[in-house]
Amino acid sequence: MLNQVQLIGFTGAEPEIRTTQGGKKVATLRVATSRYTKKGDERKDYTTWHTVEIWNQATVTWLASKPLPKGAKVFVQGEIRHDRYIDKDNQERFFSKVVIAAPGHELKSLDRPDHNPADED
Repeated sequence: MLNQVQLIGFTGAEPEIRTTQGGKKVATLRVATSRYTKKGDERKDYTTWHTVEIWNQATVTWLASKPLPKGAKVFVQGEIRHDRYIDKDNQERFFSKVVIAAPGHELKSLDRPDHNPADED
């Protein structure tokens, strides 16, 4: 079985890093990808926002020491996970995210290719 996604896009803000109750650090990053359609001379852009959750500790440490700024171009390889929660109005909500946690998953800066966590192992 294979659950893998690859994205190239731009960060929407600096990553948010938090510590779980179990003491593990996790980073969350928003990445925008886009596509466009063209009809005659008219171009229409479509942006999709992706939530990326990073559990790889080397990558989280790298992001904590050298945060990626808003607008940084990145390559993301991870798996798609779907989750749900109950909102304040007691409505069930669903969302998807890209998770970087397993071997082969990675986040790379395409603006600073010489400074990537995979290269620091």
